[in-house]
Amino acid sequence: MNARAVFLDRDGTIIEDTGYVDDAAKVRLLPGAAGAIARLNRAGYLVVIVSNQSGVARGLFDEDTLSAVHQRMETLLRNHGATIDGAYYCPYLDGPDATVVAYRRDSGLRKPKPGMLHQAAEELDIDLEASWMIGDSKRDVQAGNRAACRTIRLASEGDAEANHTVLDLAQAVAIVEGDGKPTTDRPETTSPPTPTRGGSRLDSGASAPSVPARDTNEPTGGGRSVAATVPAKSVPPSARSTAGSSAPRGARGQSDENHPEVVRVLERIHDELERANRPKRQHDFSMVRLFGALLQMLAVVAAVLGVMKMTEDQDAAATARYMLACFLQLASLTAFAIDRFR
Repeated sequence: MNARAVFLDRDGTIIEDTGYVDDAAKVRLLPGAAGAIARLNRAGYLVVIVSNQSGVARGLFDEDTLSAVHQRMETLLRNHGATIDGAYYCPYLDGPDATVVAYRRDSGLRKPKPGMLHQAAEELDIDLEASWMIGDSKRDVQAGNRAACRTIRLASEGDAEANHTVLDLAQAVAIVEGDGKPTTDRPETTSPPTPTRGGSRLDSGASAPSVPARDTNEPTGGGRSVAATVPAKSVPPSARSTAGSSAPRGARGQSDENHPEVVRVLERIHDELERANRPKRQHDFSMVRLFGALLQMLAVVAAVLGVMKMTEDQDAAATARYMLACFLQLASLTAFAIDRFR
């Protein structure tokens, strides 16, 4: 029997979206994400990550770094009783922004195309029509729709293409648990009209449910699927725990159960304040700024020496010192500008 799955975007859905996450140390779970995934585990859904990672094609980091980021994310989730059954990503990007030629291509794996969902369905025996796609961007919703999944958008405003729009992953999981019906303790913030959906796929009208749509610019490799010729690198699915352990709540105690919505809002506010104050906590010391200050001092000294030579009627020497002062002043301003905009 085919399994039910919940496909999740990564950045902005499970972990903080800080741009291109190029270091495992930067991985931070969003408030409530681990607990929400643990609930999906207990409900019997496979949890599968599908993520565009064009930073590889842009030359910002390599696949080894990307693998380390995924491993760090899974470790943090396991620490809270949540497990991931599969993780797929697309490192490809088409166009001049793809500075790494090996990854410059128009791939059917890149969302909003549904290639990663199709590949996961084939490898993990997933029933796509009984599954969900949850993400924070329009391309996540479009990929889910094209794979015939039900879709949930994490956003503050409604998305007419999504079946549901909510604020965070915890609210999305509440809808999944209710089989599409919002629960009273985790209300849906926006309920756009549910698009009508036929039984066939919405991407290319293909009838085979588990074969990814082929890019027209990529060879099929003698009839093989895109998943075989251009695979999305996947972290090996981890063994899922069926013990039903819940995520630890720490020191918050009973108040979590009485006011779950208040606790989640407070956590979100705290996280936003932490992110806003992070630049202010950076150390003020800067070698570039120190170098600029030294150049500024030397410029002042050179100007003073020029004045002294001028009073001694040594015009040539005074002119040379004035020019040196100007040069040092420009160098100082350049150093300050570099420090300001780096």
